[in-house]
Amino acid sequence: MNSGDLVLFRGRGFIPWVIRVWTRSRWGHCGVLWICEGQPLVIEARFGMGVSAHALANRMDDFPEVFPTGRPMNLALGLSQLGDWYSVKDALRASIGLPAEAVGYECAELAADLLGLGGHEIGWTPQRLANAIFLPGGRMGTEHKTNETSEP
Repeated sequence: MNSGDLVLFRGRGFIPWVIRVWTRSRWGHCGVLWICEGQPLVIEARFGMGVSAHALANRMDDFPEVFPTGRPMNLALGLSQLGDWYSVKDALRASIGLPAEAVGYECAELAADLLGLGGHEIGWTPQRLANAIFLPGGRMGTEHKTNETSEP
Protein backbone atom coordinates (compact mmCIF):
# COMPACT_ATOMS: atom_id res chain seq x y z
CA MET A 1 0.00 0.00 0.00
CA ASN A 2 1.18 3.50 -0.88
CA SER A 3 -0.01 7.06 -0.43
CA GLY A 4 -2.24 7.88 -3.38
CA ASP A 5 -3.84 4.44 -3.61
CA LEU A 6 -7.60 4.51 -4.12
CA VAL A 7 -9.68 2.98 -1.33
CA LEU A 8 -13.13 1.87 -2.48
CA PHE A 9 -15.71 0.89 0.13
CA ARG A 10 -18.66 -1.40 -0.36
CA GLY A 11 -20.23 -0.29 2.90
CA ARG A 12 -23.00 -1.89 4.86
CA GLY A 13 -26.51 -0.86 5.73
CA PHE A 14 -29.32 0.78 3.83
CA ILE A 15 -27.66 4.01 2.62
CA PRO A 16 -24.59 2.32 1.07
CA TRP A 17 -26.93 -0.21 -0.56
CA VAL A 18 -29.04 2.60 -2.07
CA ILE A 19 -25.89 4.32 -3.37
CA ARG A 20 -24.61 1.11 -4.95
CA VAL A 21 -27.97 0.36 -6.58
CA TRP A 22 -28.56 3.94 -7.77
CA THR A 23 -25.06 4.30 -9.27
CA ARG A 24 -24.96 0.66 -10.45
CA SER A 25 -21.65 0.16 -8.74
CA ARG A 26 -19.92 -2.34 -6.52
CA TRP A 27 -18.87 0.57 -4.29
CA GLY A 28 -20.74 3.29 -2.46
CA HIS A 29 -17.84 5.31 -1.07
CA CYS A 30 -14.18 6.07 -1.69
CA GLY A 31 -11.16 7.80 -0.24
CA VAL A 32 -7.44 8.13 -0.84
CA LEU A 33 -4.80 6.29 1.16
CA TRP A 34 -2.17 8.30 3.02
CA ILE A 35 0.69 6.50 4.73
CA CYS A 36 1.61 8.70 7.70
CA GLU A 37 4.52 7.47 9.82
CA GLY A 38 3.84 3.90 8.67
CA GLN A 39 0.13 4.10 9.53
CA PRO A 40 -2.36 3.70 6.65
CA LEU A 41 -4.95 6.47 6.87
CA VAL A 42 -7.83 7.27 4.53
CA ILE A 43 -8.56 10.87 3.58
CA GLU A 44 -12.23 10.98 2.72
CA ALA A 45 -15.39 13.08 2.68
CA ARG A 46 -18.17 11.42 4.67
CA PHE A 47 -21.73 12.43 5.42
CA GLY A 48 -21.95 13.74 8.96
CA MET A 49 -18.15 13.99 9.29
CA GLY A 50 -16.99 16.14 6.39
CA VAL A 51 -13.43 15.81 5.13
CA SER A 52 -11.37 13.81 7.58
CA ALA A 53 -8.54 11.30 7.91
CA HIS A 54 -9.10 7.97 9.66
CA ALA A 55 -7.04 4.85 10.24
CA LEU A 56 -7.86 2.30 7.56
CA ALA A 57 -7.97 -0.34 10.31
CA ASN A 58 -10.98 1.47 11.80
CA ARG A 59 -12.90 1.26 8.50
CA MET A 60 -12.75 -2.52 7.99
CA ASP A 61 -16.49 -2.90 8.71
CA ASP A 62 -17.18 -1.03 5.45
CA PHE A 63 -15.34 -3.66 3.38
CA PRO A 64 -12.53 -1.52 1.90
CA GLU A 65 -10.60 -2.56 -1.19
CA VAL A 66 -7.28 -0.81 -1.84
CA PHE A 67 -6.18 -0.34 -5.45
CA PRO A 68 -2.74 1.02 -6.40
CA THR A 69 -3.07 4.02 -8.72
CA GLY A 70 0.56 4.87 -9.40
CA ARG A 71 -0.52 8.51 -9.06
CA PRO A 72 0.92 11.04 -6.64
CA MET A 73 -1.49 12.40 -4.06
CA ASN A 74 -1.78 16.13 -3.45
CA LEU A 75 -1.26 15.83 0.31
CA ALA A 76 -1.15 19.60 0.84
CA LEU A 77 -4.64 19.87 -0.66
CA GLY A 78 -5.88 16.96 1.44
CA LEU A 79 -4.58 18.45 4.66
CA SER A 80 -5.93 21.90 3.80
CA GLN A 81 -9.42 20.45 3.27
CA LEU A 82 -9.60 18.60 6.60
CA GLY A 83 -12.68 19.85 8.40
CA ASP A 84 -14.42 21.01 5.21
CA TRP A 85 -18.03 19.94 5.04
CA TYR A 86 -19.64 17.10 3.10
CA SER A 87 -21.84 18.23 0.22
CA VAL A 88 -25.03 16.20 0.00
CA LYS A 89 -26.06 18.34 -2.96
CA ASP A 90 -22.87 17.44 -4.86
CA ALA A 91 -23.37 13.75 -4.04
CA LEU A 92 -26.89 13.88 -5.48
CA ARG A 93 -25.68 15.79 -8.53
CA ALA A 94 -22.86 13.26 -9.11
CA SER A 95 -25.30 10.36 -8.90
CA ILE A 96 -27.10 11.68 -11.99
CA GLY A 97 -23.93 12.70 -13.83
CA LEU A 98 -23.95 16.45 -13.13
CA PRO A 99 -20.78 18.34 -12.12
CA ALA A 100 -20.26 19.53 -8.56
CA GLU A 101 -20.89 23.11 -7.53
CA ALA A 102 -17.43 23.64 -5.95
CA VAL A 103 -18.83 24.06 -2.43
CA GLY A 104 -17.92 21.30 0.02
CA TYR A 105 -17.02 17.81 -1.15
CA GLU A 106 -18.56 14.43 -1.79
CA CYS A 107 -16.27 11.39 -1.54
CA ALA A 108 -15.35 10.77 -5.19
CA GLU A 109 -15.03 14.48 -5.92
CA LEU A 110 -12.45 14.83 -3.12
CA ALA A 111 -10.57 11.71 -4.23
CA ALA A 112 -10.45 12.98 -7.84
CA ASP A 113 -9.04 16.32 -6.65
CA LEU A 114 -6.43 14.62 -4.46
CA LEU A 115 -5.32 12.42 -7.36
CA GLY A 116 -5.06 15.30 -9.84
CA LEU A 117 -8.11 14.48 -11.93
CA GLY A 118 -10.10 17.63 -11.12
CA GLY A 119 -12.96 17.08 -8.73
CA HIS A 120 -15.58 19.66 -9.61
CA GLU A 121 -15.74 19.36 -13.40
CA ILE A 122 -17.35 15.90 -13.59
CA GLY A 123 -20.11 14.24 -11.61
CA TRP A 124 -17.73 11.75 -9.97
CA THR A 125 -18.97 8.55 -8.39
CA PRO A 126 -16.67 5.89 -6.93
CA GLN A 127 -17.22 3.76 -10.07
CA ARG A 128 -16.53 6.60 -12.51
CA LEU A 129 -13.36 7.43 -10.61
CA ALA A 130 -12.19 3.81 -10.71
CA ASN A 131 -12.93 3.66 -14.44
CA ALA A 132 -10.99 6.88 -15.11
CA ILE A 133 -7.94 5.76 -13.15
CA PHE A 134 -7.62 2.11 -14.02
CA LEU A 135 -8.99 1.66 -17.50
CA PRO A 136 -8.86 4.78 -19.67
CA GLY A 137 -12.01 4.74 -21.73
CA GLY A 138 -13.00 1.38 -20.26
CA ARG A 139 -14.23 -0.52 -17.29
CA MET A 140 -12.59 -1.41 -13.99
CA GLY A 141 -12.28 -5.06 -14.97
CA THR A 142 -14.38 -8.18 -15.18
CA GLU A 143 -14.18 -8.97 -11.47
CA HIS A 144 -15.65 -5.51 -10.78
CA LYS A 145 -18.03 -5.26 -13.74
CA THR A 146 -21.12 -3.07 -13.34
CA ASN A 147 -23.99 -1.92 -15.49
CA GLU A 148 -22.90 1.73 -15.41
CA THR A 149 -22.80 3.15 -18.91
CA SER A 150 -21.77 6.80 -18.43
CA GLU A 151 -18.08 7.55 -18.53
CA PRO A 152 -16.27 10.67 -17.27
